[in-house]
Amino acid sequence: MVVRGGLDARVVWTKPSYGGLVGAALGYFAALTPSLLPRALPFMIVVTAVGVVAGYAAGSAIEWFARTIAKLDAWYPNKKVTTVSLVVTWGLALVFTPIAVAWQKTQQEALNMPQAVPGSLALAVSAILLGAVLVLIGRCIRAVTRLVGSLIGRIGPLRRWVEASRERIRWIRLAVALVFAVLLFAGLNAGFSWLTGVYDTTNSDASGQSASDLGVNSGSETSPLAWETLGREGRYYVSNTMSAASIAEITSRPAEQPVRLYVGMEQADSFDERAAIAVEELDRVDAWSREYLVIFGVTGTGWVDPDAINALEVVTGGDVTTVATQYSAVPSWIGFIIDSQTTINQNKATIDAVVERWKQLPEDQRPTLVLFGESLGSMGTQGAWTADATPEEVTEDIKSIIWIGPPAESTLWKSWQADRTSGPAWDPVIGDGKITRVLVETEDPDRDDDMRLPVIVFAAHANDPVVYWRPDLFYREADWTIPPHGPGVMSSLRWFPFITGFQVGMDLISGGAPPEVGHNYSADMAPAVVLGVANPEWTTRDTVRLQEALPDFRYETG
Repeated sequence: MVVRGGLDARVVWTKPSYGGLVGAALGYFAALTPSLLPRALPFMIVVTAVGVVAGYAAGSAIEWFARTIAKLDAWYPNKKVTTVSLVVTWGLALVFTPIAVAWQKTQQEALNMPQAVPGSLALAVSAILLGAVLVLIGRCIRAVTRLVGSLIGRIGPLRRWVEASRERIRWIRLAVALVFAVLLFAGLNAGFSWLTGVYDTTNSDASGQSASDLGVNSGSETSPLAWETLGREGRYYVSNTMSAASIAEITSRPAEQPVRLYVGMEQADSFDERAAIAVEELDRVDAWSREYLVIFGVTGTGWVDPDAINALEVVTGGDVTTVATQYSAVPSWIGFIIDSQTTINQNKATIDAVVERWKQLPEDQRPTLVLFGESLGSMGTQGAWTADATPEEVTEDIKSIIWIGPPAESTLWKSWQADRTSGPAWDPVIGDGKITRVLVETEDPDRDDDMRLPVIVFAAHANDPVVYWRPDLFYREADWTIPPHGPGVMSSLRWFPFITGFQVGMDLISGGAPPEVGHNYSADMAPAVVLGVANPEWTTRDTVRLQEALPDFRYETG
């Protein structure tokens, strides 16, 4: 046998396989099934094309296995059967296209998300063409790996080994493909490392930020924590504290000046050291003499939601100190992929340290502890407890807890949702329902309940992919996919193996959503904070005024 070198164009331009075309039709169909959020036109085309490519790859792999490994050539359909089956599968897929487009329009109208929707023909042509281009790119990569494998097979002893059996060249090509996959993974890892460096640089950059009007906040002249070391989000946070006058204007009651404390990740290298610094800052400002003390779980970049902190300061009448500890400078999605344990470790260290110091005070001189976490901050703060903890155990010391948009893998949200006493998965009754409340939408009836402590408030939209996407969604039906569905979820949504996991995964990166849709909780912040703090002086009218005022007090972040 002679091992030839050269790029084999037949690998690139060979006709599509039968199994691949059937799989592509099924992938096309799957990509157009209903999901949690509607899609913008370009994203809809891209997602559909990805479905086509994924289906083609799966179908081709199955056909290759059946004919090459399982030796099922005798069962392979003849040309007439393959032609008819391809016409049927692609015909059904294309007929489904206008139905899917109509679903998109209906969903957009229901969620107040008007966007351009492609016509059925434009969608089909665009998605199939883009899918074909992606398949050709994949074939080009395969052709290159085959060429490299062939060239390696011509080297010295390998040449004689390969010439002894034609099949051996395949093993070399397979090894080259594996090396390529390893290099690709290494490249992605290097890319994440590069991104981390970029975000670390941004975190240190104080351009456009001013250290004025800090009062006794972290980074002020009275604080040992240097302004430059707080991190970009920390500097925004401590520089925009609500004034007592602004709070009084909203509530029509006398107010005090809130205090904001922040420990940047540059302050120390370990979780425990940062937590200790947080306690030292609380001691410095005598936070223990305030009515409230808020432990705030930040997101990946160290971001503190302006609506959240402003609402907390207004509802507490300004008689509050809020402390936050940064653990990362990268966005939450990167932190979740690289190391989601970091947010848990840092938040647990901070919570434990603050509670330990709080317990040293006489019981009648302790401030009311409030725990707040949003998105990845919600996941991190829940990690201070184990999955088998009960609401009663969680609120033993911290009587007010507010968790906004908890990721599906959050310790308590995941376990309590699965072990709920009653109700659907998107509106679970946890335990006896006396401590834990779930706000699914802004006008949730729970808002009108008597406010009392202890309380744990979850704000979790039924169509928030962050709250409901988990890896096992690819192969296991989730309770929330079973009708009746929650507000904002299409009644036609059903679970299908792999398809639903893919669709909801695409929702994670589909882009922004208006208030009260998806992972946007700006409309829910005021009612969630009001219910979680349970200030006995607070009224329904106060909540209305707070909701109206919050947009005016948002400040620059990022």
